[in-house]
Amino acid sequence: MKFFLSGEIDGSVSKQFQEASSVVQVKLEEFLRDRSYGNEVNELNIIPIIVDLPEEMDEQGWYKERKLFKRATHSSDFRLRINHQDFLNGNDKQRICLLVENIITAIDILSTRAKKDFDHANLKKDILSRFDMC
Repeated sequence: MKFFLSGEIDGSVSKQFQEASSVVQVKLEEFLRDRSYGNEVNELNIIPIIVDLPEEMDEQGWYKERKLFKRATHSSDFRLRINHQDFLNGNDKQRICLLVENIITAIDILSTRAKKDFDHANLKKDILSRFDMC
C-alpha cells in the first residue's frame, strides 16, 4: 500500500508538524509499501488540517474536512482536523499520537466506503504496532 502524509497547517505549528510527521512517515511509508490490505484500497493519502481559524473563517467553510475514496483508482484522500491547541501545546510524543489518531480515524471512515475487499482491521493493527507509545 502506498502511504502519503502531508498537511494543511498553520505557521505556528509548522516546525512541530515537520518533526512529528517525519517520524510517522519514516515508520509507515516503507513498512506499508509491500503490504496489501485487499484490492479495494492501494493508496492512503493523509493530509491533517491543523489551523487556528477565526470563528468567521470557520463558519465560511475555510479548511473544510475532506473524506474522499476513489474506487476507480483505489486511492483515498483524507483531510481531517487535529485540534490546533492540542498540537501546539503537546510534547513530541503527543503530536505523533495525534497524527496516528488522525490516520486511524481516516481508516475507520474509509472502511465504511470500501466494503468489498479492504482489511482495515489489520491495517489499523499494523499501524498501531509501529507506535507503541500511542
